[in-house]
Amino acid sequence: MSIEIIKENFSIEEIVGSGETQNLLETEIYLNIPVEEVEKIIWVEGKVIIGNTMIIKDKILVSGSVRYHLLSKDKEEGLHVLESSKEFNEEINIHGIKEDMEAKVQGKIEYIEYELEENKIAVKTLINLEGQVENLKSLEVIKEIGDSTTLETQKESLNYRESYGKDKSAIDIEENFTIDSSKGEIEKVIKFFVDPQEIESTVIEDRIVLSGEALVTIVYLGDGEIYSHKETLPFNHFLEIPGASEGAKSAVDLRVEEASYEILQDEEDRLRRVNVSIKLQAEGKVYRQNSKKLLIDAYSIKEEIYLEKEEISILEDIDTVEYDEKISLEIPLNAIDVLDIKSEHFILDKVYEDGKIIVEGILDLNIYYIDRIEGEIDRFKGEFPFKVETPFEGEEEKYILNISSKLDFLDYTIKRDNIAIDTSIFFQIALRKEKRIFAIKDIEQTGEMIDKKAKPSIIIYIVQRGDLLWDIAKRYNTTTGEILSSNGFVSDYQLKVGDKIIIEKNLELLV
Repeated sequence: MSIEIIKENFSIEEIVGSGETQNLLETEIYLNIPVEEVEKIIWVEGKVIIGNTMIIKDKILVSGSVRYHLLSKDKEEGLHVLESSKEFNEEINIHGIKEDMEAKVQGKIEYIEYELEENKIAVKTLINLEGQVENLKSLEVIKEIGDSTTLETQKESLNYRESYGKDKSAIDIEENFTIDSSKGEIEKVIKFFVDPQEIESTVIEDRIVLSGEALVTIVYLGDGEIYSHKETLPFNHFLEIPGASEGAKSAVDLRVEEASYEILQDEEDRLRRVNVSIKLQAEGKVYRQNSKKLLIDAYSIKEEIYLEKEEISILEDIDTVEYDEKISLEIPLNAIDVLDIKSEHFILDKVYEDGKIIVEGILDLNIYYIDRIEGEIDRFKGEFPFKVETPFEGEEEKYILNISSKLDFLDYTIKRDNIAIDTSIFFQIALRKEKRIFAIKDIEQTGEMIDKKAKPSIIIYIVQRGDLLWDIAKRYNTTTGEILSSNGFVSDYQLKVGDKIIIEKNLELLV
């Protein structure tokens, strides 16, 4: 009689590896005023833009650029804005990655150094590139064995994150807004920011429904004063994920691809109207926390069978911890007004030890403000370390920590000689461990019947260290139920070293 096998497929997203590299970029930015007229370079700042990534064997090829923004002041108190860029090509080495995998690369500026030379500024920038490679792996395993009175099976539970796929697409935002009449009209734009934020994402059938907003900040010179204006532009978007269903979870990343502005006249013919054109890229994935029982062993009490096994290596989800880290700082700045505050945070280290999750990182702050004494625009840049410790009582000594985090809020208060900052970083920490299972992929009948008639009617077996009830039953071609019954054991009895157990030859099992 043939064995009926019921198989199933499922997909998991595995992290194949990660790596990083650094690159020192050198470039020159030519001034738009004679060098002898420059009184002060107020700031030179940059942003890493990742253009294209491509995976070849054991490497991620990365092309991108650093976009520079420079603000200077001349001896007549005039402000001058310069923008420039420097392209780069880099490689991140990660052993074991292949062309059909997917890479995610993030860039960070470690520092910028500059020196004024004749009619130009020589700039040195150290950038850090971090790459992580993921692979969507499809697995086929045996889910069930059809009705069989002669086949014993053993299963093991697996908790995992099943992936339903991912999608990325562009979001185009074309909007205009008008500066409040209490502020001067726009003579010169000093700084233009766009910060996209996810408000909510929901999974429905075959798609992610995303609602978000683009926070636009424009710092400008008008009527001899410096002003800051913020505008929130809401948007809605769909990401197509075939196979996604309601109740699944989603993760969405937003980034600015392009952003530009145009200054127009309002109804009073004053330059207060701003038209913005923004292109965002949204990337989302859908997953669900699942649990499966995989068939890991089987034997027949009548016939020799051949098992084809496959090793499955997977990060098993153990638990998820959510934590809010509140950070309060006092920045020694004598400011009369804050135009804008930009913040980023970076995780430098993460570890589980002594019953605690420990996360260390850096909060990077850029504060654009008006100095109380000089009445001039300036920028403060500072890095502030933070350390998060949250208890977690787990059964393992080590866990793999997968962390997603975002800035919850940032408030500030201007005081006489400092700026008080209150902010909070929200952490979602997934604790996982690597699990390896040899799951059965196929079962083949040999037709070779087991001859137990010549074997003793009763065997007395003394339990050795490491013995399991399943292994003993398999070795003597009986069932775990028969051993428990013959010895008067309850169903959840745990064998102990030295136990003497009776193994009876049940002729009914041989029929």
